[in-house]
Amino acid sequence: MPKTKFFTDLVFNMDNKDFELLQEVIAARNNKERYGISNFVELAVKYNRIPSCPRYGSTDHKPSSHTPQGLHRYLCNECGCRYTLMSNSIFSSSKKDFKTWVIYLTLMTFNVPLEMTEEICDISHPTAMLWREKVFSTVDGYQEHLYLKDRVWIDETYLYDISLLHDDCHKNTYAVICGHGKPSASRIFESLKNHIVSESTLVHDGERAHDKLIKELDLKEEFYKANTHDKEYLENMALISNMCSWLKRYIYRFIGMRMTNLQSYLNWFVYLFRVKGAVEQWPKMDRILRHLILFNETYKRNT
Repeated sequence: MPKTKFFTDLVFNMDNKDFELLQEVIAARNNKERYGISNFVELAVKYNRIPSCPRYGSTDHKPSSHTPQGLHRYLCNECGCRYTLMSNSIFSSSKKDFKTWVIYLTLMTFNVPLEMTEEICDISHPTAMLWREKVFSTVDGYQEHLYLKDRVWIDETYLYDISLLHDDCHKNTYAVICGHGKPSASRIFESLKNHIVSESTLVHDGERAHDKLIKELDLKEEFYKANTHDKEYLENMALISNMCSWLKRYIYRFIGMRMTNLQSYLNWFVYLFRVKGAVEQWPKMDRILRHLILFNETYKRNT
């Protein structure tokens, strides 16, 4: 009997429970071959996740018992809380398998609308929203320690009147909300003062609101008056102009989002920009999975 017919008959004669189990096993093997792991615990072990107390974040613990699933429990030496390796992570309470999460995260890297992730991952709208909020929570402080130096391009772009984007020649990007309407010198300075290294060269369009930033940080300047018919302006501001265009296309994929969440979307945009820029040295999904599994905090919904 040909193997194809053998497996076809075998699969089509399975009951639903066995068929679901077979799918899980196949997914586990595919993940093992692609990522070297097949579940969240193996992911945590691969990247040396340190167990931490979900109550206070302490890593001072001793071995305790096991869960019904066979996971090691730890006893916090500070508060007596019992937890596992997956506690205090964004995956700790997830009832979906590793494969579904990987598909969801892959779709997020392509900035796919939630409705499509729900359809492809077979999850509800509240679950899709919750997962996005969990992932965003891991990059909320991502831009706090980003610094732009040497030649730094700056420009404003408007998305319902509330955004600002910056980029530099090291392929570092910094994107932050800068209030409503045309940004003032003070708002620009407050937004960027801790993210541009002194004595760098600021490449801009000659906007007077940039003067305070240049003076206070002792920056050199190189400006090109905004004129879409000026070849010199177009060539020298192409880098930041393209970045603003990419940002707008990214944001417009999420029509209807709450404006209070805009900065989280910008943080994810900047994080992905850096991840994709280093994809030849570090595969995109491997880097994202490492980032997520090493993030120590259980996401709490805003009430």
